Amino acid sequence: MKKSTLILLLVAVAAGVAVYYLEYKPGKPRDEEKDETRPAFTFTREQISGITVTRGGQTLDFAPENNKWMIKQPVSAVADESAMNALLGDLTSARIEREFAAGPGELAGYGLTQPAVRIKIKLKDGKTRRIELGSKDVIGSSAYAKLDGNANVAMVPATLLTSADKTLDEFRDRSVLGVTQYDLNNARFKSPSGAFELTKKGEEWFIKGATESPADEAEVSSVLGEITAAKAAVIVSETGEDAAKYGLDKPQITFTATLTAGGEKTLSVGAKTENQYYAKTSDRPQIYRIEQALYDKLTTKLSALRSKNFVKLNRDELARIQIRNPNLTLVAENKGEGKWLVTEPAEKKDKEAFTFKLFDPLETKAVEVIESATGAIASKLAKPAVEVRLTGKDGRITVIKVSAADGDNVYVRVDGKPEVYKVGKSLLESLSFKLDEAVSSAT
Repeated sequence: MKKSTLILLLVAVAAGVAVYYLEYKPGKPRDEEKDETRPAFTFTREQISGITVTRGGQTLDFAPENNKWMIKQPVSAVADESAMNALLGDLTSARIEREFAAGPGELAGYGLTQPAVRIKIKLKDGKTRRIELGSKDVIGSSAYAKLDGNANVAMVPATLLTSADKTLDEFRDRSVLGVTQYDLNNARFKSPSGAFELTKKGEEWFIKGATESPADEAEVSSVLGEITAAKAAVIVSETGEDAAKYGLDKPQITFTATLTAGGEKTLSVGAKTENQYYAKTSDRPQIYRIEQALYDKLTTKLSALRSKNFVKLNRDELARIQIRNPNLTLVAENKGEGKWLVTEPAEKKDKEAFTFKLFDPLETKAVEVIESATGAIASKLAKPAVEVRLTGKDGRITVIKVSAADGDNVYVRVDGKPEVYKVGKSLLESLSFKLDEAVSSAT
C-alpha cells in the first residue's frame, strides 16, 4: 500500500470515529431516534407576544405591532420582514432530532457553556419559553441546544441558529421606502437632471405635463423597481438630528411617492461621502447612506422614461390614413375587418392597400427621445421628407413628420408634442414606398 493511500485511510477512520463520538454515541442509535423526533415547541407564531435574542453581549427585543414586527430595544425601528419570518418559522417548526444527557464538564464541547445565542419567547398566555443554542454538529445540519433549562442536550435544525444569530443591522428593516412599485400611483422626481412627474392610469404609466404622454413601461418599471427595492447601506443617525451636517437641510434630490392606499413618502438625498450619499425618508427619523446605484436611478433623465413609440397605434380605432412621401400621396380608408381601401390616387381607387406597408413602419421604436429640438433638427423637420396623417373614428387627427436622413437616423415629430424622436433611417426607407409596392393590383 502506498504511503499517501495509507494517510488518506487513517484520516477517513479518524473522521468516522469523531462523528461516532460526537453524533452517534450520546443517546440512542439513529434508527431508533427517528421515531422520537418531536416538536421542540408547540406554540404558533400567532401566540407569540415578544421575542428576546441575546448574542455577543447585545440583546434585541422584538414585538408585533400593527401587523408588523418591531425592534423595541436597543433602538425603536421596524424589523426586517424576511429576517423575522425566518426566525419565527424556524422557532415554530423546529424539531428535536436527538436528545442526550451531558454533564457540566461536557457542555463546552457543544458550545453550551457560553451559548452563541439565547432566545426568550413570550407567549400571549403569559408563559415564557427559552432556548440556548450552541455550536453546530460536525455535519453542520444540526445545532446543539438546551430548552427551558433542561439538563439534557437537544439537537435541533441548524437553520434556527442561522436565523437567530444576526446583528442588529441584519434584523432591522433597511428598506428605503418600505413599499413596492405596485403600491405607487404617482412619482415626482427632482434632481440636477430635471424635475418631472409620473402618474399611473389603470396599469399604464404616463408622463404628466401640459399634455400627458405615454411612458416607457419597461424603463419605468426598472427605475421604480430599483428605487422601491433599495436598502440603506448603513444607518448613521437614529434621531435625524443635525440634518445640515449631512446636506439634508436643503436636499438637491427628492423622490416623492404617492401611495395607492393614501399618503406620501419622500426620499431626500444630501451630501456625498466617498462612494455613497446621505439620505432620509420622510416617515422615519433615521439618516442613512445609500449606494451609487440608487443615486443613479433617482437622477434618471425624463428622456430615458419617455415611450420610444412616437405614436400609439390602434388600427381598429382609425378611419383614415394619408401618407405623403417623395414618390406619392396615398390616402386609404378603414372598411373594417382589417381591410383598407385606397381613395387617392384616382387610378388605384377602391384597391386594397397593404396594411403592413402603411402601419408597420409607424410602430418602429426610437433610439432616443430628445426633449427639445436644436435649430438644426428643427430645420430638417420644417421640410419633412414624409408626412403621415392619421384620422381617428372620433375625428381626431394626428400628424407625424419624418425628416430626411441625417447619417443613419431620421427625426420624427408628432404635431402638438415638444419632444423629437431619433429613429433609424430604415423608417424613412420603409415609408418611401412606390404606389405598386403598397397597393394590390387585383381587380
